[in-house]
Amino acid sequence: MPREMQESHTKSGVLKRPTRRPAYLELAGEIEAKIRSGELSPGSQLPPQRDLAKERSVNVSTVTKAYRELQNLNLVVGSTRRGTIVMREVAMPRVDRATPPSGLIDLTVNRPAVDDFQKRLAETLPTLAADSRFQEMQEYQPPEGAAWARAAGRRWIGLNGFEPSAADIVVTSGAQHALLAALSSLIEPGDVVVSDRLTYYGLKALAQMFRFRIVGIGSDDEGMSASELEDICRRETVRAVFAVPSMHNPSVVTMSEARRRELVAVAERHDVVIIEDDVYGPMLGTRVPTLATLAPKRTYHISALSKALAPGLRVGYLTCPPGLAQVTAEAVRTTAWMPAPLPLLIASRWLEDGTAQAILKAQLSELRARHTLVTTILAGHSFAADPRCMFVWLRLPAPWRAEDFAANLRAHGVAVMPAAAFACDRQPVEHAVRVNIGCAASREELTTALRIIASILADRPRALIGHV
Repeated sequence: MPREMQESHTKSGVLKRPTRRPAYLELAGEIEAKIRSGELSPGSQLPPQRDLAKERSVNVSTVTKAYRELQNLNLVVGSTRRGTIVMREVAMPRVDRATPPSGLIDLTVNRPAVDDFQKRLAETLPTLAADSRFQEMQEYQPPEGAAWARAAGRRWIGLNGFEPSAADIVVTSGAQHALLAALSSLIEPGDVVVSDRLTYYGLKALAQMFRFRIVGIGSDDEGMSASELEDICRRETVRAVFAVPSMHNPSVVTMSEARRRELVAVAERHDVVIIEDDVYGPMLGTRVPTLATLAPKRTYHISALSKALAPGLRVGYLTCPPGLAQVTAEAVRTTAWMPAPLPLLIASRWLEDGTAQAILKAQLSELRARHTLVTTILAGHSFAADPRCMFVWLRLPAPWRAEDFAANLRAHGVAVMPAAAFACDRQPVEHAVRVNIGCAASREELTTALRIIASILADRPRALIGHV
């Protein structure tokens, strides 16, 4: 931890404000606040880097790094002709660096809390050549994945509470690729897809690509509202409903069995396809039936390894309604020709020999310890959490707005995701932020971040002063 990020305390034990952040992060946070508040509107142009550097009496490199930071947040885009332009919509944040900027504790990414993956991978790689399937690594494979890869994937999906036929499984390069494959086989431009009002930002990105319309509906402590889905289906022709029933991202809600059955009943009455994003399902252990179990003939079920093992292991499993796997696999052929064989071999071996389950067990153990830190340090504040979940949904006290809180927190060295990043439309959403407790480098770093969060929660909103 850099010295400037180390928190200090007065003799009374009250947390003091962290020391000043690097100049480029100060500038980036200032501009970010103006963008999120609407002071800098979509399509507007930021000042040329040399002009802003002269105005602020800083090096051009400071402005360059600040603009690059804003690009990493998908808030601006560089244009050769027009300079740096504020983007119209933040659909999907970029994660294109191995480490966050110096001094910043990045709590924005869903990643495992342990690094067992690296140790296990180092042990596995020297043994791959002895595997009888190793000779297939240089050959083309079926777009749905080799039979052995689908059979191994069935083991992982079985942790989700049901056991589909291997013939109905399509192997993909991660959960986002699985969602793309499902949508591309279902959706036409102009179609309606219903989701939670706060939804996975990967769905929003694909809506722009495939030009379908997302209609957001409300939810409660039991999950997505079946009555609102019914109302939408009566008013419009709905092609599909996208649901995250297990530890919903970002609200952490796990849908009750009664609500799952209500949603399935609505989908069957109106002939609506269900896309079930169940990537967190294996982390729940004993659980209620999946939507795919309740409605196997109309549900596309998505599972993946990145959340439990590592983001770098890009392996996903898409279980299709019976008889539709080959049709869906054409989307894999179109976008990637086939899932990458080497990651599949590693993943399959780990699923077969128990390594994947061992990493998952270690992950859950670490998350429970980190959850204890959250409940201790943020005691008295309102948040949704689950000891098996890698993120927390922190509800903000008045008068904090989510965007202002995130910007102020970033200026103090901690990055979180405001609710607006997950909003599928312009309807009001609660003022909350997602705090990813799994992606902190250590419990000590998480403790530092949580203490900073607690200190900002206890403070009042402050403007980030400066001129752009």
